[in-house]
Amino acid sequence: MSDDGEELARAIPGATIHCVADEGPAFNGRYWHLDLDGLVLARLEMDQATLVALDERVRDFNVWHVISPACAVNGQAVADDEIVPVRPGEGGTMRSAGRARIMTFALQPSLFAAAAELDLPFRAAVAPGRWRVALHGARQRFVALGRALVDRLDAEPRLLATAATRVSLRNAQLEVIAALGDDGAFRPDRAAVGRHSRIMMRFERAIEEAGEGPLDMVTLCRRSGTSRRSLEAVVRQRTGRSPWAYLRWRRLWRARAMLRRPEAGATVTDVAFGLGFWHLSRFAAAYGETFGEVPSATLARAGGNPAAPDLRNSDSHPGRRGLAMGGPPPAGVVPRGRT
Repeated sequence: MSDDGEELARAIPGATIHCVADEGPAFNGRYWHLDLDGLVLARLEMDQATLVALDERVRDFNVWHVISPACAVNGQAVADDEIVPVRPGEGGTMRSAGRARIMTFALQPSLFAAAAELDLPFRAAVAPGRWRVALHGARQRFVALGRALVDRLDAEPRLLATAATRVSLRNAQLEVIAALGDDGAFRPDRAAVGRHSRIMMRFERAIEEAGEGPLDMVTLCRRSGTSRRSLEAVVRQRTGRSPWAYLRWRRLWRARAMLRRPEAGATVTDVAFGLGFWHLSRFAAAYGETFGEVPSATLARAGGNPAAPDLRNSDSHPGRRGLAMGGPPPAGVVPRGRT
């Protein structure tokens, strides 16, 4: 369990993942996984609207996600009877409108060769798309069993130490996975979805690799491998924000992380300027609107040096919100969780 999206993402093996609260003043998430000899079961939970961006993952598992309602993957809503693969070598995005639950099963390719008798359909997807589940209640049974396993193993971790119980757990999981596939069919996405996923993956990677350093528009477009207009269309579809609003949002959360764990002698001004927020009053207003306190309060609580201007009584009233950063002042308001 973590209240830090970056910390939670680092705990998830097999891929580079970014978890960012899409609205609200806090992030709360939990991750759990179980490896049963070629079969991995994982559960990711977020308690608020969240954007999850997946970079290229490891290639030695076929990964499929069962996602809770009110979520969109790669810009398209997930239906109640769908499960979503992540293809090797491609990233993806998941955006939730509220609390989100993702139950994942991952199958090692060797499982298909060594146990062809299982007749499982979930090999690596040849194209982006969705698996349409045919059997009524199959998704619900898969999710219910996953939750039961989590609870049971938390209470009795020694179950994994016994060969007989490991095999029983694996058999139970394979049974519900097989039901997901029985009589179902794969529905490919439009060809553009895969291309857009790769653009989004490169965009996220450029933001992450820049860290706290400067990132100009030309560089971001080049690193994303596309034009400004195409990048605008893809990022807005996947995140609900323009590329620059999304970058500012990500860096606002980075500012909070830096203020909660400050370097020696760090001030609010140091953090804001270091991340490219050039208008301190607007930075403080956006920070306060998002997190419910001024930046200096976060820093003071962490034992840092709040010796920077107290911006609460400056021009940070609601009519002057915006994350002023790296260019002319933004023309519009950037309310919490929306553009």
